[in-house]
Amino acid sequence: MQEDFHFYAIYALARAAGFDPDKAHIIAYSSQHTDDAKYDHALEFENGGRFQQVLTAHRFFDPKVISKEVCYRIWLPFHFLPGNLGVDFYERLLVRANSVIAQRIIEELLASELKPYTLHRLGILLHVYADTWSHQNFMGIMRDMNDVRNMRVEEEEDDFIKDLISKLKEEILEYAAPMLGHTQAGTVPDEPYRVWEYDDYKGERHRVVNRERALDAAQNCYVVLLRFLRRFPQFSQRPPLPWQGILGKINDLFSQKGELGERIEAWKAAIRRGEIGFLPDEKDKELHYDDREWFRAAVKVIEGEPDRYERLEGFETSNWKYFHDAAAFHRFHVLHEILPDYGIICG
Repeated sequence: MQEDFHFYAIYALARAAGFDPDKAHIIAYSSQHTDDAKYDHALEFENGGRFQQVLTAHRFFDPKVISKEVCYRIWLPFHFLPGNLGVDFYERLLVRANSVIAQRIIEELLASELKPYTLHRLGILLHVYADTWSHQNFMGIMRDMNDVRNMRVEEEEDDFIKDLISKLKEEILEYAAPMLGHTQAGTVPDEPYRVWEYDDYKGERHRVVNRERALDAAQNCYVVLLRFLRRFPQFSQRPPLPWQGILGKINDLFSQKGELGERIEAWKAAIRRGEIGFLPDEKDKELHYDDREWFRAAVKVIEGEPDRYERLEGFETSNWKYFHDAAAFHRFHVLHEILPDYGIICG
């Protein structure tokens, strides 16, 4: 999934479920920021204190993106959650849509007590959960089980995927790594309107309609949001909309062809015009994702000194700090408490 799903679709679903714009924004921002938190150095503050960032996404142009340590600490807990289907250890690392492990994490969130970063944790969880649909049948470490052969993308020329991968290699190092996740399929698995076919490592042919996967992911994410509001009703602003009432427009948006920017604009317009089903307010109409917004609200970079920082007032309760608190909890919880219960030791 990309920003159109992780931020805009999740925001729309949260609003439809009954969250107010501010809470929906926290959930959606945390969901998308899981793809954008690419720094793990500690911030040493000039006005006292220190804060350790949590890396939740791969670093572009960093050779360490393909190290085994990074794969286990970032790709598995945040993007390629093991599905635990099969007998062989590596086979069980393959992602499966709506897997038993994904459901276990959801149940444990819903059974937990409220913390200051609970909404941020919910957003991270929804990112991981949605990715179990778009990343299914791939794993977050380099293995030949990620092999993609004889790939064909509907409405594209035969050399489309070759040209796409060539372009991606120039921009993002991970696409130069063989057998890592779905790199051999490029961004195709993450684009909701695509229909594509490929042979997997067993030689089995798959025909994938991404729109169907995206709709299934969205419906299940919506159920999680509804269950969360039943567990914590203090976050509910109004009664939820029925899924069937919002399905038609969401299906249309997932069918939207074009580059990511065009798809994002379609989501913005639908939310702004009230086409999802909830009555938009001014914050809905001005919806925009800026991956540095939370950082700038919490931390000041001293001008001319990129490695010198100051904590801004309210840092300790900032969304940026809470996101990293939630990410640290999620990573530990998955690697050291959840996966070991299934015999998957990779913490």
